[in-house]
Amino acid sequence: MFVPFQKAVAQQNITGRVLDKTDNNPVQEANVILIPSGKGTYTDSTGYFMIKNVYPGKYILSISMVGYKKEKREIRVSGNGKINLKILMERENKNIGEVSVIGNRVEQRRIMKNITVEPLSLEASESVIARDKMEKQGAVTLIDGMKYVPGGLTETRGRKVKQFFSVRGQTYPYPSYSIDGIMQKEFYETAPFLNVGTIEKITIDRSASALLKSLSPLSGVIDVKTRRYTRKETGLWLKYGSLNSFDAGIQHGNKIRDLEYSGGASFSGTNGPPGRNGRERIVNLNTHLGWKVNEKINSSIEMFYLGGSRQFVQPVEPADQKFRDQKEEYKPINTFLIASKVDYKTSSIFSGELQINFAYRNPVYHIEMITTGETNSYAEKDHELTINHLNSWKLSEANILRFGILYNHWVSPHGKRYYYGNRADVHTWSAVMTDQQRFGKWVMDAGFRISREYYKDWAAFSIEGSGKKFKNVEPITDEWQSPVWQATGGATWSGNALLSFHANLSTGIVIPRKGALTADSTRPANEKRTNLDLSLEKNYGHSGSLTMTAFMVSRVEAIEYSGKTMDLDNGMIVELYTNENKWNYGLEIEGKFNLINNLLQGFVNMVLMQGQVKKKDQWVYDDEIPSIIANAGMTLQKAGFDLNLFFNYTGPFKNNRFVSKDYLHEYGKAPLGNFTVIDMTTGYTVGKRKKTRFFLEIKNMLNTPYQTVPGWPDYGRRYNLGINLKF
Repeated sequence: MFVPFQKAVAQQNITGRVLDKTDNNPVQEANVILIPSGKGTYTDSTGYFMIKNVYPGKYILSISMVGYKKEKREIRVSGNGKINLKILMERENKNIGEVSVIGNRVEQRRIMKNITVEPLSLEASESVIARDKMEKQGAVTLIDGMKYVPGGLTETRGRKVKQFFSVRGQTYPYPSYSIDGIMQKEFYETAPFLNVGTIEKITIDRSASALLKSLSPLSGVIDVKTRRYTRKETGLWLKYGSLNSFDAGIQHGNKIRDLEYSGGASFSGTNGPPGRNGRERIVNLNTHLGWKVNEKINSSIEMFYLGGSRQFVQPVEPADQKFRDQKEEYKPINTFLIASKVDYKTSSIFSGELQINFAYRNPVYHIEMITTGETNSYAEKDHELTINHLNSWKLSEANILRFGILYNHWVSPHGKRYYYGNRADVHTWSAVMTDQQRFGKWVMDAGFRISREYYKDWAAFSIEGSGKKFKNVEPITDEWQSPVWQATGGATWSGNALLSFHANLSTGIVIPRKGALTADSTRPANEKRTNLDLSLEKNYGHSGSLTMTAFMVSRVEAIEYSGKTMDLDNGMIVELYTNENKWNYGLEIEGKFNLINNLLQGFVNMVLMQGQVKKKDQWVYDDEIPSIIANAGMTLQKAGFDLNLFFNYTGPFKNNRFVSKDYLHEYGKAPLGNFTVIDMTTGYTVGKRKKTRFFLEIKNMLNTPYQTVPGWPDYGRRYNLGINLKF
């Protein structure tokens, strides 16, 4: 490390241009850091940069940009003359993993090109999980890969939607999903089973303030970026373990001139816990085609198919007997998704993106009442079409405006789940606008989205012969719903290239999901929600980073599950909701470290939060959210050997969901949480270009029978052996 000589001598400016080594085009918004001074900047639209007032001495100039190999230049500042550099950056043809450069990080967002990226003020409240991290965790599905997100909690149960993921104790509404920035309105059935073999990385909005990728105001969004290839690559994997669990697949991709393609297939399953109806067999198929038409137009199309069968694991005590007396399954599962988009750049100041998404789902649901032997089955057929058009307009070098419109049409000809037998036909329109303005070291942003639904047909409440209270509720036909809106405002300050401060305030309306009812057979009131995030990010260069975020969530008329259910004549059980005033606040701390020249890498994160709920005009402690969630992970790599340890502690909380009335009367809410889980994977890799990794996974090493939903304990300690080939 060189230490600059600082005296009362002439200071000097360092200027230069950063260009693409392949085509000599400017590399815009590249991050430029002068080490060890801490000074930094970014390149403009011509690739030009300037670092002012540098004392004489020896320095290292570091230039980084997503998609390029990092460049370093040793320079000497004498205090006389000029320093003008020309730096050529080479494109990087490998997975970049988690990006952790702090400070002027606008270059990672590049909103003229990546139009759906969220504002910079939300950056510190985002979690990014790269494919190699999910692989080291032994993840099989999308839900598995999010296990160690700060404040993340996965509610695992064997019912209709197997797993729900939430952050910061906000369980309603749950985060929505998007694929490559394309919103998915009814994706919950797919998320727990989308295989990680097709995923490049996952970006999670922990603040629940996402505006551009989600139609669900203030519920957050989980964006799944699928695999992309810059060279020919094939991956094969196979693992087998406890409970007859297995996962096998192949993924291949390549880029030939302006054409990039990929495709893959996987087959996974388990027998589940013995005697509890938990057998699964899931097939994932995927394909992607990307075409760079010319310098101004890029197009892509991708397709997914998910099929197979899945039994819903039966619960144990303290779940109510009526849940334990049911055998349920989807057989077959049929989900098809096609997503396409065209990116275009009409000029240096205007670009756009057109997205078209179509989804078709037709799982066949079967239910058997064990006590009576009565059975029932039906096809939950539905489909949706989404058209989304977004644009970026550079009003000046310091200001970028984004705006767009969205249309979604969801149709379920025969109804779904509780409401089978009644047609649903819903149209949704939405408009969004955001603006970003730079003022020196400050970046300000603001945005607004408004959505409105038109119910062409929504007779879900009118169930013939099922649920007496439903007969008191009128069906909806040809009716506009009230508009739903969300507004955000934020600011980011970059003291230098290694330190930044982020603030974001979002507020809006959250509506009950379609078909939700209270115990009085009325629709729950709309919720008024406000989120506040204040974050400080500190980067320590190659050694790691530290992020601290203070957050607050205010929920007026919060929509919550009441703990009560209604039995329908067709065997289904409907959850009933209520409105309560709630608020919670907390602190997130996240550190990432990289020690001993990449020999030891890891992370530590912790969320401390407190919840309050208003009961009979008194604010009381909200015991339904854990006050602490802590995670840690460590990866040791040496000479082909790797050892990966992952730790989670979730503090105690309670819940009355699915709990029997007798249990509630005697004991109150069921105790949950208060568990420690340790997972381990270890492997050995042979080969350099063609790599083969043999590995062992141990899940829940402590064999803890923890629960996140009453009656559905974890399966306990499990082992997997596997092999992963890349060539």
